[in-house]
Amino acid sequence: MTAIESIAATLAAAREAAVVSHIIPDGDCLGSTLALALALRQRGAKVVAVNADPVPEMFHFLPGQETIIPPARVTEVPGLLVMVDSTDMERAGEGFSRWRQKTGTVINIDHHVSNTRFGDLNLVDGRAAATAELVFAILEKMPVTITPDIATCLYTALATDTGSFQYENCTAATMRLAARLMELGADLPRIREYLWERKPLAGIRLLAAALPTLTLAYDGRIAWMTVSGTALEATGARPEDAEGLVNYPRSIAGVEVGLLFRELPGGQVKVSLRSKKSVDVNAIAARFGGGGHRRAAGCTVKGDLDAVVAMVVAAAGEELNDGRFH
Repeated sequence: MTAIESIAATLAAAREAAVVSHIIPDGDCLGSTLALALALRQRGAKVVAVNADPVPEMFHFLPGQETIIPPARVTEVPGLLVMVDSTDMERAGEGFSRWRQKTGTVINIDHHVSNTRFGDLNLVDGRAAATAELVFAILEKMPVTITPDIATCLYTALATDTGSFQYENCTAATMRLAARLMELGADLPRIREYLWERKPLAGIRLLAAALPTLTLAYDGRIAWMTVSGTALEATGARPEDAEGLVNYPRSIAGVEVGLLFRELPGGQVKVSLRSKKSVDVNAIAARFGGGGHRRAAGCTVKGDLDAVVAMVVAAAGEELNDGRFH
């Protein structure tokens, strides 16, 4: 029995489950979480969908998003814990790994190459463009109907994790799945409106504040921008409004590595890393306790904003100059 078949059989037999995804949620973790939760509820299972952070406003259209609750509101941990799009259990929040002692079986579904394979059942495939591809493969093996709501969640996950089907991770299989989800009723007009046609004014003002910080180094092969806590406060932007800004430095002609540094409370900096063709940014993020993919990764580093910028840019420069290209 394959990993997909084993997980599908376990989910089909479940009477209760918690479906959990990583902090600072994105489209893939939310879409995958909700697709699984909707499918399990369709089978009559008691399901709790969990995320430590609020759902960003741009994803408020996702069916079932209002049912997602923080870990503190879970009164009793179910016997089945399904982790999606998370490299390890702590990605769900500090101390979350303690749930391991409170549950029976842990299912780990992820597409990050840095995944630690922490589950009792693991489906980890770094070739998948999004965790949603793996979730769809599981649902196909279950006695469940992939409804328009489930298709909408999975299509959103695919679209966001592939940069609207532009990134290197997007394959022919990804496009075939997108077409299949359209056939199954994914609500493309609503997805398009919320993802690309409802940018908050504060988010545009945040972009205006970040662009003057644009800096290039290493003969124009590395570029970055910074978002300070002051800039967030002055523009009235939310932290989620900084998502995607890393694509601006990355898009510059001649740039191989694009970086975004966002100041967090408590003396930490969230770093987003992207590359175009050669540099493995997962290796850079791993130096600072983070991870992700070869072309897209992230980490959170403790320290002053300027100091973190200097450290991470130097690490990116070493990766670039040492020729460890993948």
